[in-house]
Amino acid sequence: MKVGIVVRLTEPGGVQSVALSLARGLNGKGIVPDILWDLPPSAPLVASWGVNVGFRRVKFPVPTLRIDRMFLSLRYLAYLVNAVDGERFRGQYDFVYTVNQVFVFPADFPHLYYLSGPPLLPQLESPPPGVKGVPLAVFKWVYRTFWRRYRPIYDYQPGSDFVINSGYTARLFKEAHGVDLPVVHPPIDLSGRSFDDGDLSRRDSLVFFSRIVAYKRPEMVMDLAGRHRDLRCVIMGGVQPHRRPYYEGLKAKSREAGLDIVFLDNPSDQRVREELSRAKFYVFPAVNEHFGMTTPEAIASGAIPFVHDSGGQPEIVNDERLRFADPEFFEKFRRLAESPEQELRSIRQRLVAHMSDFSEEAFLSKMLPYLEGKRLTATPANGAGTLLSGEKHGR
Repeated sequence: MKVGIVVRLTEPGGVQSVALSLARGLNGKGIVPDILWDLPPSAPLVASWGVNVGFRRVKFPVPTLRIDRMFLSLRYLAYLVNAVDGERFRGQYDFVYTVNQVFVFPADFPHLYYLSGPPLLPQLESPPPGVKGVPLAVFKWVYRTFWRRYRPIYDYQPGSDFVINSGYTARLFKEAHGVDLPVVHPPIDLSGRSFDDGDLSRRDSLVFFSRIVAYKRPEMVMDLAGRHRDLRCVIMGGVQPHRRPYYEGLKAKSREAGLDIVFLDNPSDQRVREELSRAKFYVFPAVNEHFGMTTPEAIASGAIPFVHDSGGQPEIVNDERLRFADPEFFEKFRRLAESPEQELRSIRQRLVAHMSDFSEEAFLSKMLPYLEGKRLTATPANGAGTLLSGEKHGR
């Protein structure tokens, strides 16, 4: 069986983990999938996951490396120009998984979209920061007047199968389109993540672990470190080349404030595991994160999470004491940090039991049946999915 996965696989990240877990599951069925993009997969990244993938270069009118350097408003337009008609792959692939809607597949072509963001076109009505002004107005006019009827990459396509990454994003999608999508949480690599129940007293670190970009708000963790100098502070995560100035600016601010913060850009999986094994607290300040895969990784490694009370984070961290709104950030963390060790041990024991919901096995059990024409149907009450057998795409 020939399978494609539409994804940019050049650096680690949540979407990349989805694709790599899929590849591992497909390998287990004797399938070596092709990565479809204009940049080849990162060999070290693929090797670190122990997966076997091929690569098929897709030539876009606008190279994605160039899109990286564009203002956010212009990126929407560039990806519109890059829209790909999936019909061209008929007869070449039996099935395609895609995490990017720049590919538009006909309804009778076996495929599945994995959504990890807000619901398509409605985000242009109340766009994210950085999408504004004349570029946005021009884009919306061009899209609605011309491209929408031929390449509806920012619309919901009823003939396609979709799953979505969290109950939070599923609710946004339902509000925008009146459609219940099944939720398939991203897979977390829980293998080898364990801890000694009595090791809290030996843990010494306050850790931020995510892509290092402004909207994740790592500055808040730096401010917290200034108030809790008894804790070693680590800020680590992926840094793309065009994000390098922001990252270097964080390091400069840390030096100016006299903070002894450990900065790790693009750390290896081994180094991540080492740091999480020392983490007493994992802090995630991003607002309305669609899911947040590093949170369950940190929990499974024994860290106590402290996360923003928004987005998909409450689905992972189901203890109100561990979630904060901005005005209570410092005071609520102080209370948490001063909690008796036995209370903290009890907290993390309950959380770790919840992490199996986000395992790779749970993810693959929902994604791989699509290859056989089986699919999930959403349960409107909670956004969870139920596996159904059914004829799809003529199979």
